[in-house]
Amino acid sequence: MIKKLKIKFILISMLSVLIVLVVTFSAINISNYVSVENNASNAVSEVIRQGTTDVSPGEPPSGEPGNKVELREVHYFVVSFNQDGSVNSSNTKHMFILSETECKELATKVFNNELTGGKYSSFRFKKASKNDGLTYVGFIDIKEKLESANQYLLISSLIALGAFVAFAGLVILGSNIAFKSTEEAYKNQKRFVTNASHELKTPLTIISADLDLIEMDNGKNEWSDSIRDQLVRLNEMTNQLVTLSKLEEEDKARFPFEDFSINEVCNKAIDAFSASFKNEGIKFSHNITGNITMFGNKYLIDELIYIFLDNSLKYTGGEMKSSYFVVSTNAKRKTEFRFSNTINKDEEVDIKQIMNRFYRSPSNKKEGSGVGLSIAKEIINLHKGTIKIDKNLTSITFIITF
Repeated sequence: MIKKLKIKFILISMLSVLIVLVVTFSAINISNYVSVENNASNAVSEVIRQGTTDVSPGEPPSGEPGNKVELREVHYFVVSFNQDGSVNSSNTKHMFILSETECKELATKVFNNELTGGKYSSFRFKKASKNDGLTYVGFIDIKEKLESANQYLLISSLIALGAFVAFAGLVILGSNIAFKSTEEAYKNQKRFVTNASHELKTPLTIISADLDLIEMDNGKNEWSDSIRDQLVRLNEMTNQLVTLSKLEEEDKARFPFEDFSINEVCNKAIDAFSASFKNEGIKFSHNITGNITMFGNKYLIDELIYIFLDNSLKYTGGEMKSSYFVVSTNAKRKTEFRFSNTINKDEEVDIKQIMNRFYRSPSNKKEGSGVGLSIAKEIINLHKGTIKIDKNLTSITFIITF
């Protein structure tokens, strides 16, 4: 139990850190890429503003406002077009990876709207008409900027990964320290339960033997019967607590797994309970579809079936008291146990807590330790099974899948 709690704590902590790292570094890199694109947009606007005349970088012609974008290290070209689509002039001397012909071909495609979207490979482009009656198409190459942004993404990702791994180590180390006292307390608690249960068996045995002697001398009466009932109840509770303590350790060595017949185990339990259901006036039905085998601990599965049938026997209610037990296999070759019984309309059952240790329904007046279903829960967990509980006004159903 503490191990599961520790794992859950580590997973939640690491998930929180992962979300923070992903959001933080994603925001930084997205911001970086947006900055590159914005700078590229300003640069290509400046290229068009300067036109085909090669003026000083960053300085607009006299009398004309400009953005003063630095173009010294930018590869760019600009082509102007007449209204009929013919090339008027071009400036391609700042473009070193394309020939003048290739530059004009690309610009013509943009002028004719054959190339749209403002992006072409590592180029960014714009088209704009100016007061001189010409249309200008400007291109800049931001390959180096994109490579720098990608390199920044790679480096930041590696830093984030390193931070995540380092934090994972710190969380694991911290959880071992933080849970050490809790784990020790839990072990002491289980040790106490086991030892106390064993210690109780001796006085219970002595009381039972003394009661036998008293009954031999004085005969049975309502008081001796009451003592006998309480002895049985105490013995059952101590055995359940020992079983629960062992199950919570999840030590499969204590409960070896093997292939066994579900039919054999179920039929034995059904035979044991059929008369009791009849005596209580409960209509009990059952069905096992086919010959079913299972890999698990035969003793624990037998105990599981006994717990749910006993639970059904104790808590079946309503006007038409009925209970049914079905075992089947589905298309995924999983074994399903279904225990269902009618209940009183005013029965208060919290299905979220019903499997917890010592849970008792507020409206339930019957005797019980509240340990049985918690044992069933640990048996299901040990076999990697699942349980689903369906409840309505007239019935409750436990569906267990292995």
